[in-house]
Amino acid sequence: MVFTRHLMAGMCACLAFPVWAVMPSELREAPLTISTEAARSVDPSLRAYIQQLWTESPAVAQAQAVLEAARARAVGAGKPLHNPTLALEAESTNINTTSVGISQTFDWSGKQGALKQVAAQEVQTAQAGLKAARQRIAVEALAALVNYYTVRDLQALALRRSHLMKGFIDAVKQRQSAGDVSALDTTLAQVAYSEALMTQAASESELAEAEAALQAVTGRVMENWPPLPGELAPPPKKADPAWLETLPELAMLRGRMEAARARVNLAKREGRVDPTIGLRAGREDRETLLGLSIEIPLFVRNNYQSVAVAASHEAIAEEQALRDAYQRSQARIEGALGRFENTSRAWRAWVATGQQAQREQAALLEQMWQAGELSATDFLIQAKQNLDTQAAATELMGEVWRAAISWFDASGRIGNWLGLMTGDLETYSGERQ
Repeated sequence: MVFTRHLMAGMCACLAFPVWAVMPSELREAPLTISTEAARSVDPSLRAYIQQLWTESPAVAQAQAVLEAARARAVGAGKPLHNPTLALEAESTNINTTSVGISQTFDWSGKQGALKQVAAQEVQTAQAGLKAARQRIAVEALAALVNYYTVRDLQALALRRSHLMKGFIDAVKQRQSAGDVSALDTTLAQVAYSEALMTQAASESELAEAEAALQAVTGRVMENWPPLPGELAPPPKKADPAWLETLPELAMLRGRMEAARARVNLAKREGRVDPTIGLRAGREDRETLLGLSIEIPLFVRNNYQSVAVAASHEAIAEEQALRDAYQRSQARIEGALGRFENTSRAWRAWVATGQQAQREQAALLEQMWQAGELSATDFLIQAKQNLDTQAAATELMGEVWRAAISWFDASGRIGNWLGLMTGDLETYSGERQ
């Protein structure tokens, strides 16, 4: 359908002006603007599209299930650690004896509090995992969408190139009949047209692959994919250290570290005594029986110190993993921001000067060809250069989008840009990039 739409547009263009001429009206205005201030919010259809992907994503559903399990464990950790024990005893000999007793183990070492700390940190880790899953799905979908639109624009340009070369052949043949061009020029035009057809075929294959990749990432087949915004806010002057505190990957590792530290505390308390106190009452024939018992475990065969030592080393390992990820994330933010700055600078320069120069070159090329001031070879070389420049600009625009998405991902601000929360909350309507 994409090919048919561009083919019909090309046929209409052929009727409006000579197809071999690169007319200024053919050249699209830049569909992306790097604003000098905060950009407008993204299109609602794109926001709804991402939300729908979150709803349908198995990875997000898995992260949500992990969070619900952590919450259930946290509820259990808030309840008393030990239940009371009821004992009934009856004995019939020469003397009939019956008794009833109740005993309760007391958490004097504070194990329940340590368990609550572990469970609370596991909930925080699971919440960060849900945010990371949603951010990953959004980044993958947006990257595939950018690639699709970039390849689609390049395919449209390749189609226009083949129309140009076909029209060029017709014009050269007419001039050859009039004796204005040589047979070598006609052969050169045929070769250029063949090259254009090969480029067009390759671009159509790439477009099919890009759309298939988009369908694979999103699990959806759509006739009209949601549009990318036409405006991006400029990259910040420098990285903000506060961004590291909001990264879901670091939040997950931070939660795992805190949970490991809480397990150290729990392991130490496991080696402390929790006494059991029991009361017993009954009758022995006509005699009333009352009893009090105290049970104290003796940690002589296993003092649980090895468990505490292991938990301590696990906490150290989690802390070092967090430090390593922190350093890598900081470097990733700096790299992504530098890439975004460089591509944005190049794109602004193209919009400011290069785009207008290309239009002027196209208009001048048309005028000189019609006036007979250019040979067929010169026209072909300059027309190809003009189209190659526009193809490079299209690829640059795609690179700007990829750099922007990489920076949103690295800084954890993809949800802010979309106007959505990526965590366990509803639609976000506050700060935007």
